[in-house]
Amino acid sequence: MDMIHEIFSALIAGFAGIFFVSFIIWMVGLIILLFREMFSPGELVIREYMGKVWKMLLSCFEWVAYAAVFIGPVLMFWTKNYMDYLMVTLAAVLLSAVYLSIRKRTGGFAKGRLRMRKEKEHHGDWR
Repeated sequence: MDMIHEIFSALIAGFAGIFFVSFIIWMVGLIILLFREMFSPGELVIREYMGKVWKMLLSCFEWVAYAAVFIGPVLMFWTKNYMDYLMVTLAAVLLSAVYLSIRKRTGGFAKGRLRMRKEKEHHGDWR
């Protein structure tokens, strides 16, 4: 019974670790996006900015899960902490499968680039 508790605790910690790293990367991306928008010419449209923030949030959660599929086993053999990083890898595989199925149903990875207002004005409506 204690082993099952340890396995589920490590699995939940794996999910939490992936979400925490995703959130940290998203916060750094928000600062970069804010400065890009502040120093680009033109007017700041809050609706478009919030759309970019939302897309960045989803992208961060996706790409961290995809990266953890490869980083988890490397850390597992490098640190010899097999249980924790095996569960991180398992959580990453589960999240990646969910994200890929969502991507398949919504149309794939097309139109995923964030553009500045200056580029949008120059290239017209890019949607």
